[in-house]
Amino acid sequence: MIRKVLYTVVVLLMVGGTAGWAKPAPIRHCVIFLEPIQPGETESKASVPVCSTGKIDSVNGKSLAASFLIARFYDNINYVNLLIEYYGASACSSSISYGRASLASNLDNKFDSGKSYSNCNNIYGYQFPNYAGTSVACDSTCNALTVPGGLSSWRVTY
Repeated sequence: MIRKVLYTVVVLLMVGGTAGWAKPAPIRHCVIFLEPIQPGETESKASVPVCSTGKIDSVNGKSLAASFLIARFYDNINYVNLLIEYYGASACSSSISYGRASLASNLDNKFDSGKSYSNCNNIYGYQFPNYAGTSVACDSTCNALTVPGGLSSWRVTY
């Protein structure tokens, strides 16, 4: 009996007979455009998030193709389930860094892994808003951003 069921499943898959099977729902992610942290400021100014299950080409009239990918954060370790991408007008340098001193309630304590790009060689994650509490520091790849309770603020630097 088991052999017959397995044979049926294999045949269905080979001939594309999965029309009645549910497809996984598209994963929705968001994009935010950031300004570099300015002298005397503690965080990047941020755009309103743009969210979609499809490709996002611009945020607030700024073309992402002409911008720099700064960071991606995921809601699971090992870069599973992209939650949000942050873009900026400039790559990180010795005088340019990016960060958020607090996260929106739908993102607070949700980042479990992340990657930084565009010369942003270091990721710092913090347990509490305003870069406080237990912290984790990684190079540009953090497969596990683990602090008690999850991240509430972050920063990337050159």
